[in-house]
Amino acid sequence: MDLDLIIRNGTVVDGTGADRRRADIGVKDGRITEIGDLGDARATRTVDADGLVVAPGVIDLHTHYDGQVHWDPHLTNTGTHGATTVAVGNCGFGFAPCKPEMRDRYMQMMERTEQIPYEALRQGMPWKWETFPEWMEHLRSLPKALNMASFLPINPLMIYVMGIEAAKSRPATEDERAEMRRLLHEAMDAGALGFAVTWLGEMNNHTDFDGSPMPSDIMEIEEAYNLAQVLRERGGGIIQANTDIPMLRNRRDVCAELAHISGATVIHNVIMVVPDSTVHLDVLAWLDECTEEGLDIYTQSIASRGWTEFTVLNYTSWDVLPVFKAFTDQDPDGKAALARSPEYRQRVVDEYDFGPQQHAGTRFHEFTMIDAAGAAEFTAHENKTVAEIAADTGRSVTDTFYDILVASKLQAQFTHLTRFVYDEKLVGPVLQHPRVLAGGSDGGAHVKFVAGGQWPTDLIIWLARDSDQFTLEEIHAKISALPARVLGLPDRGTLVPGNAADIMIYDLDELGYQHGRYEVRHDLPGGDWRKFVDVRGLRYVLVNGEITFVDGVPQDPRPGALVTTAVGATT
Repeated sequence: MDLDLIIRNGTVVDGTGADRRRADIGVKDGRITEIGDLGDARATRTVDADGLVVAPGVIDLHTHYDGQVHWDPHLTNTGTHGATTVAVGNCGFGFAPCKPEMRDRYMQMMERTEQIPYEALRQGMPWKWETFPEWMEHLRSLPKALNMASFLPINPLMIYVMGIEAAKSRPATEDERAEMRRLLHEAMDAGALGFAVTWLGEMNNHTDFDGSPMPSDIMEIEEAYNLAQVLRERGGGIIQANTDIPMLRNRRDVCAELAHISGATVIHNVIMVVPDSTVHLDVLAWLDECTEEGLDIYTQSIASRGWTEFTVLNYTSWDVLPVFKAFTDQDPDGKAALARSPEYRQRVVDEYDFGPQQHAGTRFHEFTMIDAAGAAEFTAHENKTVAEIAADTGRSVTDTFYDILVASKLQAQFTHLTRFVYDEKLVGPVLQHPRVLAGGSDGGAHVKFVAGGQWPTDLIIWLARDSDQFTLEEIHAKISALPARVLGLPDRGTLVPGNAADIMIYDLDELGYQHGRYEVRHDLPGGDWRKFVDVRGLRYVLVNGEITFVDGVPQDPRPGALVTTAVGATT
């Protein structure tokens, strides 16, 4: 057989859970034809994988590449770290359906909810669609290096049917609910996975451009239950439901009711492992109860050794606390005025609550100042926490932080580690649960202070190579085969003959990335910047049989397809 590609002599970890084995892989027309000893078989191209691991490409269920795909077809840094398929439309946020007069408003929303810069969206998006089927056709037509799947996001749907003011102020009428059901049917006919929703009330850092809640956060929950009926009628689909903020908001009952009404798969967001808390154990016990009841619910984890780098000009994670949201809602001059204000500083002292702040990533006094931005009195204190600087200078923690902001003209940079995921002995058992999904990069979002696409690389080296929490066989089943099964994509996520040739090839000993500091890349439309994490040791990534990355460098082929749960194959 003449093949398009042969991967020779690799250590194949096929994602099925089977033991690794040394084998060749043949690829033809984007599909795996054979795995074994291919002997004298000929191919247009050969990859020598001797000493390398050959595994299925990663499937990232939680991204926001709805905008970035228009200017970055390789979806970096998620694609950089071995992802070959991503889902968009998560959290109920997105760009379709959208009436032409609302386009600017949607971009403003996405700048605040997901921190995708408005100017990048304005310059980078062609807006060739109005309806959701037109959006899907647009995604299908885009040259892209990764496969994409899409949920119908509930906020654009509600706004499209009801109008923005009505969507924020009243329940939908029965006629409007009927129209939303019709449009969801239409969207799923066009390949939508199902729908995505956030319902967290006003305690949410994903707010509208003016700081007010998004429609879905304050809607009647019947709007989501109404849509769940569509999946029951269709006999399948997926609901992504962001209803749980550990230690702050528990609406897991909503996920259970969505699963009950729909009879379909529900992806609950989110499970975190938080030190000194058993909240993750509560979620696992709830999952077991749901499974016993016959409900098909999975939970999406935030599980990698992540960190955040930020200035207060672009940081919104602390918006779970009203006192900090009052700061975020200001323009730069307003922020500077509050930073100087004794009254505002006293309000911070009075309202500062460690519990919600920990949800935002870490506690206020544990922010580390990594760049004083020329503030002379603080330069010597770089790489110390706010608490340490306060002790050194004889100030309170609150005064120290806001004095740094004033002295640096809001330009000082801080970082904090993600407190809830650094103990592998806590994280490993949670991820081993059969209904816990790994990762979730949030790729394409929060680009000024975080990049999360390195999560597969991190889990492989952290939990499989450098500890005994997972074998390679287990970790690849978790990051590829399981999400493929959840999305209803039987031809992806495992390396077996007939499946799509979505493959990552890496040197296990060399696999890594720069942990703790981001690279800054000025590659957004208009030359704007974002945070980025590169990869080491990942030799090749293939999508539909084409090599899309070599040693972390994007290649010319853009073989990505639109994939859909409707048929379980490329469309």
